[in-house]
Amino acid sequence: MNRLIHESSPYLLQHAHNPVDWYPYGEEALSEAETSGRPLLISIGYSACHWCHVMEHESFSKPEIAEIMNRNFVCVKIDREERPDLDHVYMGAVQLLHNSGGWPLNCFALPDGRPFWGGTYFRPDQWVSLLDQISNLFGNSRHELEEQAERLIRGVGEMSLIEAPADGQAISVAMIDESYAKLSWSFDPELGGLLGSPKFPMPVVWQFVMQYHRVTGNPESLAQLKTTLLRMVCGGLFDRIGGGFARYSTDAEWKVPHFEKMLYDNAQLTGLYANMFRHTGERFYLDIAEQTIEFVLQGLTSPEGLFFSAYDADSEGDEGSFYLWTREQVNEILPEYGELLADYWGIGGSGLWEKGKSILMRPTDEAFFASQQHLSEEELKQLLRMAGKLMLAAREKRIPPSLDDKAVLSWNALMIKALAEAYKASGNQRWLDAALKAAGFILREFSNGVGGAYKRVWKNGEARIPAMLDDYAYLADAWISLYQVTFDEEWLFRAKEIAVFVVENFSDQTGSFFWYSPLPVQSGETSPAVARIIGTTDGVEPSGNAVMARILLTLGLYFENSHYVDRAVNMVSNLRDRIVSYPAAYAGWAGVAMEVAYGKTTLVITGPDAFRNAAMLNRKFLPGILVAAASMESRLPVFSEKFVSAKNLIYRCEGNTCSSPVGSVVDLIL
Repeated sequence: MNRLIHESSPYLLQHAHNPVDWYPYGEEALSEAETSGRPLLISIGYSACHWCHVMEHESFSKPEIAEIMNRNFVCVKIDREERPDLDHVYMGAVQLLHNSGGWPLNCFALPDGRPFWGGTYFRPDQWVSLLDQISNLFGNSRHELEEQAERLIRGVGEMSLIEAPADGQAISVAMIDESYAKLSWSFDPELGGLLGSPKFPMPVVWQFVMQYHRVTGNPESLAQLKTTLLRMVCGGLFDRIGGGFARYSTDAEWKVPHFEKMLYDNAQLTGLYANMFRHTGERFYLDIAEQTIEFVLQGLTSPEGLFFSAYDADSEGDEGSFYLWTREQVNEILPEYGELLADYWGIGGSGLWEKGKSILMRPTDEAFFASQQHLSEEELKQLLRMAGKLMLAAREKRIPPSLDDKAVLSWNALMIKALAEAYKASGNQRWLDAALKAAGFILREFSNGVGGAYKRVWKNGEARIPAMLDDYAYLADAWISLYQVTFDEEWLFRAKEIAVFVVENFSDQTGSFFWYSPLPVQSGETSPAVARIIGTTDGVEPSGNAVMARILLTLGLYFENSHYVDRAVNMVSNLRDRIVSYPAAYAGWAGVAMEVAYGKTTLVITGPDAFRNAAMLNRKFLPGILVAAASMESRLPVFSEKFVSAKNLIYRCEGNTCSSPVGSVVDLIL
């Protein structure tokens, strides 16, 4: 047993009984390294990481390897989901060294925390050899390692440097078209997603593509979007009987997933599929959103209404075994329809994977499969619903993957927003109630109620670790989403409070972008990272800076604050060249740039039927349009002088200029 036994992180607790003398990251570890003259060995991962488990089993649990680690290093374990600020720094160093990265992330650092070498997964023999090499280098060539550490920290810092385009050109429609065209070069038109493998869902990318189609009507964008959203649920990435998406597919066909299920993926994909239903009206997309929501509500929701972080990939010592089936198992559960459904799911055929077991698949053309079986599509759907319940009941008797039951603020905010988007599409009050319950808990327990500061992680009845930029940005976005379905103005004022806090406490020296982590003096009980970074790229989660740009643009219009609008436009303009050159990594920014290029419209709805009219508009996917609704006088500046007693009015406003009002939604031209 080591010091990690006193931590609350499920990932750290997984290592609490290692013979390695692990420290959590903090002053005690740094002080011990300084006092003993040993380098730091910093190992970073997360609870659902398969290869983290492998390295723990192969190396960290072995006494003979632990003895080498303990003798020559001060060993530190970090949960990257608790401390993404630390992960960004050490991942940046490894990427500079090797031009790649991943988890587990293993870095060697000077006693003050500055990294000088690192890598990802190592086999036991590689690991022992590396430990000896690093120990000898630290003892005999420390000066060279200090120079290396200085270069790496300088390089990590330079990743945050952003130079504004020299030509000063404004964001334009032509720039958006160029970004989309370059993005489309990487489309996989047959299998969906982006070319190559592994394949990540990348909801930020497809949200931009949907937005682009809605604005331009480009037929290729809709075709690629439909192919991607269909193919993602035809392979093993989507859990056919339990709902929810795995983290990514290891192959180009979306067949074999990395089986961990992350809240942040399922939240964003819920919103994506719900918005696709609003965009196309095709029920298939809402069905997928519904199944994903039910997975989250049934499997990732705490009694308090918070949303847990993840399910592991492994169970019973094997990756994915919880989700695999044989024909014999299916026939035992479904004796009357087993063969038919085994064919549908590709068991023993297209779904066959390892050890004679299969991943549940789905035909890309359900109508054709139904006709082959002499069934109507509706009969097939009813059969699948019945069979799915029986299969799920049987699967629940298996040993499940472990649950990471910490609640991360940013991911909870993503789920709140997703539930609000799904409510727009469906009107399902239960989903909105779940969003409001989580939001209420966050307001009570994650914030101290003073100055707008929040904590990042909730576990064991306690909120801890100062929130990062993503936490604040996603939370403000969630509050805006709640306003847009409830029209309770308190949510907008709470979003504005967050924006004020972020501007005051996270702004960089240029006044354009925002640091990822809070100022060291605000780190409270946690030790700050050895460097602060400014993250701008969109990945599996959107860039906090991109989300803040959209928030400032939105709040600037609701509150008629030109400074917010100007700062948002400035942020996007400074990244114009990157948005055009690397659209897949800046898709969130491309979406904000589109709102700038085409202009953002505010529909101000007043009168006794204001909320009913707003709900009608919410059923459609209308990117670039803000809805503000009030049935009586409002504190929001956007409503100023727009009420006429007992009269329903809808104003279309571009910036601060509004056209003459119309009396109903049908009179609007959108």
